[in-house]
Amino acid sequence: MNATLEKVENGEAHLEIIIAADKMEEGLEKSYKKNGKKYNIPGFRNGATPRTILESKFGAEIFLEDALEFVVPNEYYAAIKQFELNIIGEPDIEVGYVKKGKPVSVKVRVPVKPEITLGTLEGLEVKVPKDVEVTEKTIDNYLQNLRSQNKKVIDKANDPAAIGDTVTIDYEGSLQDTTMNQTEKDFKLLLGSGTFFPGFEDKLVGVKKGNKLNVEICFPQDHSLVQLAGKCASFKVTVKKVENIQLRELNDQFAQEVFKLTSLEELRLDSKKKLLEMASQRTSNAKKQAAIHALLDMHPFTVSESIIMSQAKAMLEQFANQLKAQGGSIELYLQMTNSTMDNLKKEIWQDATTITKSNYILEKIIKEKKIEVSDEELNSGIEAFAASIGMATKNAKENLGPLVEKVLFDLKANKAIQYLLDHAVITIADFAA
Repeated sequence: MNATLEKVENGEAHLEIIIAADKMEEGLEKSYKKNGKKYNIPGFRNGATPRTILESKFGAEIFLEDALEFVVPNEYYAAIKQFELNIIGEPDIEVGYVKKGKPVSVKVRVPVKPEITLGTLEGLEVKVPKDVEVTEKTIDNYLQNLRSQNKKVIDKANDPAAIGDTVTIDYEGSLQDTTMNQTEKDFKLLLGSGTFFPGFEDKLVGVKKGNKLNVEICFPQDHSLVQLAGKCASFKVTVKKVENIQLRELNDQFAQEVFKLTSLEELRLDSKKKLLEMASQRTSNAKKQAAIHALLDMHPFTVSESIIMSQAKAMLEQFANQLKAQGGSIELYLQMTNSTMDNLKKEIWQDATTITKSNYILEKIIKEKKIEVSDEELNSGIEAFAASIGMATKNAKENLGPLVEKVLFDLKANKAIQYLLDHAVITIADFAA
């Protein structure tokens, strides 16, 4: 094998591998033995037709694809071993012109693990947000949210829907002069909330359970989403349920019946405790993110775009699944946030880049600082992770399988970040987490 490492650039190794003619001949012979019986030539037993005759009749390329499959992987991995490359993704392989009896040039581009030289980690300058304050108003708002979450729902049966009611609908939507369409089942919509397409909710005031109707809405010429500007959308709607929402009074009875507490005052104290815990967690997360960004600013390096793309695709898919579980969709999210798919992809790409890079540099810190996790810490982490994804904590380690490695890395990474913060020069920003 004759291989050349041409360059390592943008997180990818570029190689040229020259496969000798005799190696290609070995591959072609293996391919012939595997595939020769697929071709029948009168006068020869099935599978006994000489290779030269088959190549003459059907073309020399009939055995080429499998021949390359036999030869290229071995040559590729030999080159990776020769140059001691730490590959982290699938290669992009381009085979040059193949001529019988001649060497074959193979070009390879493959993502490699970034080489990171750590600077002095102690004294890292980290700008962190100030702690979140929990005020009386914060507690009041939290209690109002508790009222909304524990509302009384009354099925209106045959009564018409009014502003403030929640309707459950199925709909099929299509956009004028386009192939764009959107279908949702059991979609819940609070009339008067203004969370759906402008004008849509107004058309549902007065509907009853079982009603079927066509709703048409038109978007203004200056609409922020170009694909909707000046167009009309039609919806076939089936009303499946109309419900009236009644909020409970915020009193001792509410605290007793819903939360099993003795009084509203006890509920208020309990709410304050939870808010303080959430604020502390939010501040902690913000500090960790600040440390990560400071670390990456101090250590510029490149990761292959193909690796970041894989992370971004996984994040976009996860986000879409979360929206679907909540009865929404990416299209609806973009409408409600007055954004575009391009903007969403840019945001996810930035997050994916940060996550990917931070994982590699934290891995380096874990190794250099010899950060370890005890069995007790790992078991607690496994149980917490299992609970977070709705899995029973019993036998979680066995059931999680390879995800245990993710839990282990996350625990070590958190220790690495805490090490940075413990030894950082911290300044407090004038904004809250």
